[in-house]
Amino acid sequence: MENRYPLFAGGRILKKEALWDMRTYAYGSQQAIYAGYTDGIIKGCGIHVKGSHLAIGKGILKYGDFIYQIQEEVMVPFTAENRMVALKALFSVKTGHPDYLSYQADFRLDYDLERRENQIELCRFQLREGSVLRDAYKDFSDLQTGYDTINLINATVAGRRQERLHPAVLLRFAEEMQERGGKDTADMVFSYEIWNHAGELERAAVLAYLSDKGSVRMAEMCEWDNERIVSELEGILLEGGRTMGREREKNIIYVE
Repeated sequence: MENRYPLFAGGRILKKEALWDMRTYAYGSQQAIYAGYTDGIIKGCGIHVKGSHLAIGKGILKYGDFIYQIQEEVMVPFTAENRMVALKALFSVKTGHPDYLSYQADFRLDYDLERRENQIELCRFQLREGSVLRDAYKDFSDLQTGYDTINLINATVAGRRQERLHPAVLLRFAEEMQERGGKDTADMVFSYEIWNHAGELERAAVLAYLSDKGSVRMAEMCEWDNERIVSELEGILLEGGRTMGREREKNIIYVE
């Protein structure tokens, strides 16, 4: 095995082999690090509202075998249409140029909430006419508010073998759990793990915590979607007890 590091110095000729080495280390190392991850958000890509635009922050996305870097803020315009819409990243590869392949990620709003081929979801929302879209949350329950609020629960977040919950969701849970009385050892350990990993906790760890709290086998929880998992986490905060197996239907609306 040979690893070559190009040496740049005065009087030396920049050879094509050196450029190939730069390409290999620039892209190959990241692809190796995240090879076992699912498609989705790997780092960053925070969503904020700036006037009539959604601002997508710097970050890293993965689709297929390629790592996409957002190196500057991306702005996506939106309007109030009183129906649910998803902010998606759409991936494509252009091969027409003789000198390079162009891996592109386009960001757009889509009324189709299903995730199609070459797509991932960053957030969704339903903005009513005359209302203001919010990107800040009053509490953990506010994450599921039905209107006028950025919803991160269904965001496509990359994880090892399984997609993860958005870090902002878990960090909010840990913050409120710390403030709640009656915490047990499982609650405290889970919160510390969330903070220790900046919210980037694998799905299996979240399900293991819920299993301990509700005496439900992990195998029964594998088919739970993000909304069900967040609903169970919310139940633990609200009720401070074992909530597994109970369906809760609600549509919270916060009025400014």
